[in-house]
Amino acid sequence: MKKNNWILIFTAIFLFVILGLIYNSNMIRSLDNSAFKFFEIIRTDALDSFCYFLRDFGSSKMYLTFAVIILIYSIISKQIWTGISFVITLVTARVVVSLLKDVYERPRPSSMYYVESGFSFPSGHAVMATSFFLTLGFLLIVLQPSLMKQKRIIQFIVLSMIFLISMSRIYLHVHHFSDIIAGWLVGYAWYSICKNVFINLHERRQL
Repeated sequence: MKKNNWILIFTAIFLFVILGLIYNSNMIRSLDNSAFKFFEIIRTDALDSFCYFLRDFGSSKMYLTFAVIILIYSIISKQIWTGISFVITLVTARVVVSLLKDVYERPRPSSMYYVESGFSFPSGHAVMATSFFLTLGFLLIVLQPSLMKQKRIIQFIVLSMIFLISMSRIYLHVHHFSDIIAGWLVGYAWYSICKNVFINLHERRQL
């Protein structure tokens, strides 16, 4: 793994740990409340429907369904290692989220719009969206040379989906903004770790 990759991973983990220590501080609470107030200002019936759609689209079950489809495609195209890597990344990301939620046990914000069980920190939707779309974008760009020309477009779509799914959680009042930031940090760190591990294993298999 390149030194820069380690630095980025360590930075993401460090920031997550710090955020986990201060999310009850006045500064973070003020940031969370400001995010809630912003979405209250722009709330509409159309946005309600859109965010409910994103809630379902961004569920772990949906990601794992996509992962299985990609796994089947990778078997057909004789790139089974790619599909296996994708599935393992998503499954382990879900496990990491569950463990972290149990460690921090942060209650969800009260909501009059949608009630969801479980703890709040970090946001599972943010972690899974980040892990899923970054991994998908990487596979499309790196493993499909024909798509290299569309690299910027793919990156834009990937980041847009992560952002929209994550913001919908604040809109629905099931996560604080700080939960989302934590989810981005965990999702990025886990994606980077898995990506580099699988690249190294793949290179060793070819030796």
